[in-house]
Amino acid sequence: MCVAAIDFSAINKSVIGVSALSTSSAPSSPQFHLSLVGTSKTDAKVVDYTVDWITSADVTNSQLIYGTSADAMATQVDAKLGGLVEESKGESVKCWSAVVRNVAPGTTIFYALADNAAAAGSSAPNSFTVPKDTFTWAVFGDIGAPMQKQASGVALPALKNALEKDKAYHGILNIGDLGYELVGANGKNYMDEFESITSKVPMQTTVGNHEYQYGAAPDFALRNYYRRFAGLTLGAGTVSGSYSNEFYSFKSGLVHFAVINTEVYGDEAFVALQADGVTWKADEDARKTVGSAQATWLAYDLSRVDRSVTPYIIVCGHRPPFKTPGPLSAPNNRFTKEIIPVMSKYQVDLYLAGHEHTYLVFDASVVDGFNVPPIIISGSPGNNEFIREEKDLKIVGFKWKTLIPKYGYGYLTATEDQLNWQWGTAASDGTHSPKSMMWELQDEMTFPRQKSFAPSTPEGTPIKTPSDLADVWSGSQTNGTWIYRAPMALNDLAVV
Repeated sequence: MCVAAIDFSAINKSVIGVSALSTSSAPSSPQFHLSLVGTSKTDAKVVDYTVDWITSADVTNSQLIYGTSADAMATQVDAKLGGLVEESKGESVKCWSAVVRNVAPGTTIFYALADNAAAAGSSAPNSFTVPKDTFTWAVFGDIGAPMQKQASGVALPALKNALEKDKAYHGILNIGDLGYELVGANGKNYMDEFESITSKVPMQTTVGNHEYQYGAAPDFALRNYYRRFAGLTLGAGTVSGSYSNEFYSFKSGLVHFAVINTEVYGDEAFVALQADGVTWKADEDARKTVGSAQATWLAYDLSRVDRSVTPYIIVCGHRPPFKTPGPLSAPNNRFTKEIIPVMSKYQVDLYLAGHEHTYLVFDASVVDGFNVPPIIISGSPGNNEFIREEKDLKIVGFKWKTLIPKYGYGYLTATEDQLNWQWGTAASDGTHSPKSMMWELQDEMTFPRQKSFAPSTPEGTPIKTPSDLADVWSGSQTNGTWIYRAPMALNDLAVV
C-alpha cells in the first residue's frame, strides 16, 4: 500500500482556501494543542512533539518560535495549514501545525507565535516540560463541551486542578466523542476550555461515533477533527506509517500505544470524503476499505515493537470490543476477525476505551481461541447523555470485574515491573446535574509485566512508508492527510 512521493501543494488547494462567505476576526485564543510524536526515530534519548493552533481566516502564513527560555525562543518553524473551521455562522478560523523536535527529558520548552503570525499580534509564551522519568496519562473518552452545562464537562475542573496544582499527569488519552460535537460555537468552547491543559501537556485523540454521526453537511464534525488535530497526522501518524489522526501509534517511555478507529466497526453511517474533494457522505465501501487497511497497518505496527526495550503494548479505541457494533460472537463481526487475532498474537497488555458512559473493568479473556487483553472503559468525564446505568449496558459475552456508575477519569503509569491504574470520581454524584469536585480515588489495580514474548516476524503493510519528521517539514506548507476518497486509490493523500 506504499506510494511514491506526492506533491501536497498540488492537491485540492481549493479545499483549504478561504471561503468568500467567511469573515475574519482575531480568535480570542490560539487554542494551542500539543501532541506527542514519541521517541525520536534517530535518537532514542529525545522526543518529538507537534503543536496545533488557530489564527484568523485572513492569515496567509504562520510561524511557531520556541527555545529553552522565554527570552531565547530562537528556533522558528513555518507552520503547515490544515484548513478552515467555522466557529460561528460565517466566521471561520484557520488551523495550523508545527513540529518541536529533539527535546531531551527534563527540558522545558517555551513557545509562541511569531510576531507576524496573526493580525492581532504575537501570543504570550507558553511552556511545556518533558518528564524525566515515568509518564502518567489521564485517560477518558466522551467529554462534552462545558457550555452545554448539566453534566457536560463536569470532570474538567478536576483535570485542570490536577495539572495546575498537583502535576498529577503528563498527557491525556482522549478516546473519542470530543465535545459533542466539534462543531461551531460548541467546538470553539471545547478547544478554548481545554487550552489551559493542552498548551502544557500533549493530548492524543481519536474519533468516536459522534464524529461520524455528525460528519456530513452541515456539521462537518469529522472534517473539523482532521483539521483541528492535524498535528497528530503530521507527527505520530507520519512516523508510524498511518498518515492519519484516526489511527496511529507512538512510543512513550516503556509503552507502545496503538490508537485505532473503531468506527469502521460501528453502526453509525461511515462518512467519507468523495472524489470531488468537497462532499462528505455515507460510504459503506469506504468503511470496508479503511477497516482492512487499518488492520494490516496494525499488524505492521505491532510486529515491529521490540519488547525488550518497550515491554508494554496498549491499544486505545473508542468502542470496547463487545460494541463493534454488537458482540464479538455475532456472525461476520469484523473486529473479531481483523483486530482480536492481531492483539492476541502480539500479546497486547491492555485495551482502553470509552463509548459506555460509566467506569468498567474486564479481566483478560479468550474469544475463539484468541487472547483478549484486560479492558478498561473510562467513558464518564461528563456529557449530556449522562451516566449509563447497569440495565442499559446490554453487554454480551463479557462479565465485568468492576462497575462504578459515576463521573470521573483514570490515570495510567508504566514502571519496569507493572502498569499502574487508578480511577477516581470528579463529581458530586451520578445524576443529570452533578457538581464538579476534585478527583477522588475509587479504584486501583496493577497489570504485571509479561515475563516472555513469542518471537515475532515483521508483517503487515503501512498505509505509506513511514517518514522522518525532518522530511515532512522540508516540503510544502500544506498538510497532507491520508484519507479514503471514493472512488480514488486507497492510499491517496489529500488535503481535507
